[in-house]
Amino acid sequence: MELKVYQKNTLAVLRRFFEYCRIIGHKEAFAKITAEDDLPARLVNVKNSYTVWDAIPNTPRVCIKIPTGGGKTLLAAHSIKIVSQVWCDKDNTVVLWFVPSDTIRKQTVEALKEPRHPYRIALDEQFKGKVRIFDLDEKFNIRPSDIENNTCIIVSTIQSFVKEDTSKYNVYKDNENLEDHFSKMNSSKFSEMEKTGDGKRPKYSFANLLFYHRPVMIVDEAHKVVTDLSKETQGRIYPAAIIEWTATPQADNNTLYSVRAMELKEEEMIKLPIALVEHDGWENAVTDAIARRAMLEKEAKNEKEHIRPILLFQAQSKNMPVTVDVLKKHLLEAANIPEEQIKIATGEQKELDNIDLFNADESTRYIITVEALKEGWDCSFAYVLCSLANVTSDTSVAQLLGRVMRMPFAKIRKTPSLNKAYAYVVSAHFSEAAAALTEKLKEKGFDEQEAMACVQQEFPLVDTLPFNQFRISEKINKNDLPPGIEIGQNNTLFFKPEATVEDIKKICDKLPVQQAEELKQKFSYFVKINLEQTPASRGEKINVPRLMFEADGDFLFADPDTIFENFDWDIREYDPCELTKSEFDIQEVPGKGFFIDIDGNSLKYNEAGKDQLLPFMGDVDVWTSANLVHWLDIQLKQDDIPQSSMLFWLGRVIDHITEKRKITIAKLMIAKFALLNKLHTKIILARRKAKAKSFELFREQGRKEINFDRPVEFTAGMYDGLPVYNGSYNFQKHFLGSKKVPEFDGKPDGEEFKCAQAIDTCENVKYWVRNAERNSLSFKLPIPEGNFYPDFVAVLNDGRILVVEYKGKYLLDSQDTKDKIFIGEIWEKAMGKKGLFLLAIQDKDGKDVASQIKEKIEK
Repeated sequence: MELKVYQKNTLAVLRRFFEYCRIIGHKEAFAKITAEDDLPARLVNVKNSYTVWDAIPNTPRVCIKIPTGGGKTLLAAHSIKIVSQVWCDKDNTVVLWFVPSDTIRKQTVEALKEPRHPYRIALDEQFKGKVRIFDLDEKFNIRPSDIENNTCIIVSTIQSFVKEDTSKYNVYKDNENLEDHFSKMNSSKFSEMEKTGDGKRPKYSFANLLFYHRPVMIVDEAHKVVTDLSKETQGRIYPAAIIEWTATPQADNNTLYSVRAMELKEEEMIKLPIALVEHDGWENAVTDAIARRAMLEKEAKNEKEHIRPILLFQAQSKNMPVTVDVLKKHLLEAANIPEEQIKIATGEQKELDNIDLFNADESTRYIITVEALKEGWDCSFAYVLCSLANVTSDTSVAQLLGRVMRMPFAKIRKTPSLNKAYAYVVSAHFSEAAAALTEKLKEKGFDEQEAMACVQQEFPLVDTLPFNQFRISEKINKNDLPPGIEIGQNNTLFFKPEATVEDIKKICDKLPVQQAEELKQKFSYFVKINLEQTPASRGEKINVPRLMFEADGDFLFADPDTIFENFDWDIREYDPCELTKSEFDIQEVPGKGFFIDIDGNSLKYNEAGKDQLLPFMGDVDVWTSANLVHWLDIQLKQDDIPQSSMLFWLGRVIDHITEKRKITIAKLMIAKFALLNKLHTKIILARRKAKAKSFELFREQGRKEINFDRPVEFTAGMYDGLPVYNGSYNFQKHFLGSKKVPEFDGKPDGEEFKCAQAIDTCENVKYWVRNAERNSLSFKLPIPEGNFYPDFVAVLNDGRILVVEYKGKYLLDSQDTKDKIFIGEIWEKAMGKKGLFLLAIQDKDGKDVASQIKEKIEK
């Protein structure tokens, strides 16, 4: 399963952290990493400081924040190899994998044991199939040979390590079933273990077994369990490292990295925005939600993959009016839903058990629950949530909201409506539910700005429902009503589509202040939706032709990966096949052991890792250069480097170290993981040089063309769910509308905003759009370091396309800027007279941005 960009970036930060841990210690490594690059901005909403646990002061402990739907468990599986190699210096390790409940424990064990599951595939790829999975209840089945030859993962709840009972499963109890393990241990460690009553030997307990092997601890949903990990428990387990994964870290979780919710949207992992529709009666909410689900199923028939949209109903509890039974009766009798399409999932009724909802022949379209579906339930066909509970106070709404956010097949759909999630709620006051859902999204790992942007209020679908209605406390004479408003029973006002702002103001003048304000707030959305006409809402599109390049007689779309794939590179041409003393060195100090230097920094083998080298001291003499090269080749396997090239390169590197620098194979074996990590870095640097060369050839050789048949299309709704510009300026020509301008980098009134303002006021511009960065729907051009997303795309009055990138003056001389200018000019040249590219700056030879744009257009 190919990892997403944000997932690769997350693991890269984790790797760097453990590399620094070996050099400067884990507290110092945390401070260094969290100050690098964009991490301070990522962690701005995280209450963060590095907390060292007293019982395990030498154990690195960090937390990764990933919003719901981001693949925490998959990343946890990938992280094990990193900490095993970089920190623990082991081919295989023992892993204690904590989960928050017994239900999750069983599901995790099942997934990790299933050979075709992505989690297990990831583990098998990393450890070459040498993986054993155990439920905690299976701990007595673990043999010493399992631990010696495999990575052993034990899945448990943390409660099993907190509660000391007298059952046979107690992890602290002396048990003869584990005696074989202790007979093979180094007895020097026994003094630190918990003893039997007479103090003559260590307890043959599972806790002591873990203590000896120093497990890597993985904590899933850390915010739910980490506070239960007492100091006494920490010391008894003595983990080598702790990695916690959660969407909502606590203040003392040591949050190292935070993935933004928008990165999940950009990688097509989740459906956004959430279209929110409020009703003041549950029957209307149910009817409207059913209509939406039916519409989605009809539209899903246009997709290649099978998608059967599912509607999740949250009924009220037993002491409330709309119970599971009442709701099901309504679906059967009032809505005429076939019974086979309805499933009930509660603590008492488990009609979803053993059902494959992804099966094309399955009939389920409606699921009724109360508090929440079972933990770990996941079906990306869930599109619509209809909650009849109180969304402001019911805690299970947040979990159910997460159920409808996962994107089927992690792939954006060509039908825009299938890229959204839908929430139908019962609410007495308009916007109350919006505020509540915003808070629920924050619980799922969204920051406040993202959460606000992702809740999009809409109005009912069904023609039989009043399109807009508002119940008032005061009676109003029919003769006093404006033409666009009618009054019905129970003092309910009905607003026709032709109702104007003036009509609403007239009514507000006749109402109490509080009710008038509520009415203004509610129908301000109605007015904006119905009166703001934009090019996008009229069905117009901006089509931006994509750049193509010739390779072996065929024309391919120009993106960084495709360009590099068509470039034959050999690592031997981009790396000198040697490690200098400053890059890698081993020093033996009598009485103190070995010290390994990487890039001038000594790796730490202090109390945190003093036993990391010991397992290798006995057998290093049997190793040869060929064996070491073979081992390195297996560990460093790269899809874009043929094995023959890799073996040659590794052989030359090892020969240089052993023959010219006179470092023995025995010493290299002691430092093999440090050597491995250094070579991994050298491969990355060599590939970077090769990519730069591939772009040189791309620029210099082969024809470039523009594809007019498959352009990038800018359409209505394409950026729904993205954070938007919230400044006071009202853009007049933005293609998607003045309230749907994706936010600018920096301050709302910063330089990028001023560039947009110059485009918006240019008389030659018909309309323009903010081209959102790193969005799969946006226009992009290739540069060596990845894709380049120009800031703005405009359509001129004469039909030409103008692409504008804004750069601050201090960035003008950077290689990145030069690359962007070059590829922009290639695109402009290929466009002929149909397209223009401009790199604008604040001041260019006395010309401001507006003058630069005008000059480019009129040139």
